[in-house]
Amino acid sequence: MEPTTARPDRTLIVILSVIAAIVVIALVVVFTRGGPTVLDPATPEGVVQSYSLAIVDSDYATARDLLSAELRENCDSADPSTLQGLRMTVISSTINDDTAVVRVSMERGSGDFGGSGYVSEEVFTLVLEDRSWRIESAPWDLTLCYNQGLGE
Repeated sequence: MEPTTARPDRTLIVILSVIAAIVVIALVVVFTRGGPTVLDPATPEGVVQSYSLAIVDSDYATARDLLSAELRENCDSADPSTLQGLRMTVISSTINDDTAVVRVSMERGSGDFGGSGYVSEEVFTLVLEDRSWRIESAPWDLTLCYNQGLGE
C-alpha cells in the first residue's frame, strides 16, 4: 500500500487566486485614481477653482493676483481660516456682459471616514478686467480681504 500524498484542493486554489486578483485590482484603482478635474483658468469657473485652491494651499500671493484690481488696491487683509477636507462642486454659472456669478456646493470638514461635516451653497462674483475674470467676492471662509464683496 502506497501512502497517499495530499493534493491541494483545486477549488481552494481558484478561490484564493480570485481574491488575490480582486485585491490587486482594488489597489490599482485606489492608487491611480485621479484628482479633481482642472477647469479652464480663463473661465469664471476656472478662476474660482484656482482662487480656492490657492487659499486652501495658503498661497495668498496667487489668490491675491486673482482678485479684481480695485479689491487688490484696497484690500483690508483677512486671515483666511485653515481649510481641511474642503470639496467644491460648481452648481451653475451665469455670465452677464462683464460680470459672472458662480454658484458652488461646498462640503467642509468631513474626512474620509465621515464625521461632522456640512454642505452649503455659496456664491462667487467675478468681473471681467482686461479680458480676464477676477474675483470680486467669495464665501466668507475663502475671503482674502475683509472688504471683499462690500461694493455690490
